[in-house]
Amino acid sequence: MVARPQSDRDRIAVALDLELSGGRHGASARIELRERPVGRVAHFALRGWLDRIAVLRLGRTLDDLGERGVEQLLLDCAQVRHIDYRAVPLLADALERFESRAGGSVVCGLSPYLRDLFRLGGCEARLRCWPSAADLLAVPAGAGAGRECAP
Repeated sequence: MVARPQSDRDRIAVALDLELSGGRHGASARIELRERPVGRVAHFALRGWLDRIAVLRLGRTLDDLGERGVEQLLLDCAQVRHIDYRAVPLLADALERFESRAGGSVVCGLSPYLRDLFRLGGCEARLRCWPSAADLLAVPAGAGAGRECAP
């Protein structure tokens, strides 16, 4: 866990690394809780191969973040190498649960392959997408991301 002082506008309060699944094709995440003028934002950067177990653990973590006052979620999938197509609906359900309890969520960095999996799983319409997490974090607080989708 790391606490770093930053500007009052966008301050990372806590950062932690989480192992979602082990093994050769494991999955992990880096979670940065940011204090912004619009509220608490979680930047959740996923890495590796997401199987059913990893997505279930991710869902439990999102439920926990929502219960602890996180109002916005930025799910960064730029370093996700693979996701089991059977886990896609579980991931979409976890994001919907977070939104119903806490606030909004945005999915960033989906590769064309991952976008196709969400589309084939019937989940693409349920997601708010943005091409890059870095671009979204650079958007001034309060400007909002709208409902854009990655090309």
